[in-house]
Amino acid sequence: MSVWLVEPLDPLIARDGRPSSVGGHFFTVSFPYPSMLAGAVRTRMGCENGAFTLRGDSLKELKEKVVVRGPLLAELRSEGDEIQQWLAPAPRDLTVLRTDDKETTIKRLVPRPLHPGEAMDSLPEGGLLPVGYSGGETYGKPPKDLPAFWSWAEFEQWLTSPADRSGVDLKDLGIEALPIETRAHLAIHPGERVGIDGMFFQTSGLRFLQKGESLLEPRRFALSLWCQGATVAGRALALERQIAPLGGERRLARWSPASEEWPRMPETVREKIVTDRRARLILLTPALFEKGALPGWNGGAWPLGGNIKAKVIAACVPRPAVVSGWDLAASNGDGKPKGRPKPTRRLALAGSVYFLELEGEKEDLRRWCDEAWLNCVSDDAQDRRDGFGLAALGVWEGEKP
Repeated sequence: MSVWLVEPLDPLIARDGRPSSVGGHFFTVSFPYPSMLAGAVRTRMGCENGAFTLRGDSLKELKEKVVVRGPLLAELRSEGDEIQQWLAPAPRDLTVLRTDDKETTIKRLVPRPLHPGEAMDSLPEGGLLPVGYSGGETYGKPPKDLPAFWSWAEFEQWLTSPADRSGVDLKDLGIEALPIETRAHLAIHPGERVGIDGMFFQTSGLRFLQKGESLLEPRRFALSLWCQGATVAGRALALERQIAPLGGERRLARWSPASEEWPRMPETVREKIVTDRRARLILLTPALFEKGALPGWNGGAWPLGGNIKAKVIAACVPRPAVVSGWDLAASNGDGKPKGRPKPTRRLALAGSVYFLELEGEKEDLRRWCDEAWLNCVSDDAQDRRDGFGLAALGVWEGEKP
């Protein structure tokens, strides 16, 4: 089994590398970045009897050979480790609106040409087309209770046949963002039960539970990841079923193999992409591109190899987030680990959508679809091995702009 589940047993503190705020408040991001899971996986694999034993060149070998994809969110059944459903980040190529009469509609966004009298900033590569509504008048405002994650059934329908919809129940689409729980901490003088002055701080963590049909049966969620074993420094490494730390404050999580593999690509999507030679690429985890929101492979060599070229015609990308961290393997030149901060980089967030035009033969296009599906498409190879840029493919309906 290549897919594993990591179920946090306590609120998970997932940081983005920024220092704590004034007053000692340690915030969490709304969903863990891939690098946190990749580091945790390699730590678990490299441990012997609870201690991490890999050193020197073995650390580089570990990062290159242990490939991690994810995380995706999974809902578990009330008991055991069986998957209730997979969930995907809400796609960005749509707008959800609620009218005055409380009717909720979905309006999809598609690339469109510039009309007479219109203009927009152009990128060095020639610019992208704007996106707009597919047609018809639009009324309403975005509701506050938008789902952050779509159920896979709804997400697959959006990949296969995106269309405007009216009378939508947001609860049928998916779930809201994971709740954030804040805890207060105070250092105590040993044996005196008296707080130490200035040693008060707060932490915010993600709770992987949501309200269910009853308070005694909450909905359970877990992080899912794809990873295979590897041989590093002559040792065969693999994940094991265990309870082990994850994230800030080393809070515990349950590690276990998933009861099923990730969803497969719908055949209708593959054949439509091959026929039309265009596709929508939707990020399921944040991606790292050298040019910010625009992939470095735009119009050039595909990062996963092959004879296909993909050109970005338009994109739906929100404001960037940033990621950093601490490099524990860094040295000051004498070969001894010293550690140093990692550079801050901008992310194209999960849910971002890229409209692609494809060049290549039909068989190459089919192979491209299979290789790109739930694979990582960031520019740098190590970022792909860390899980940045996990992608799904959908059809691109409508006339070419």
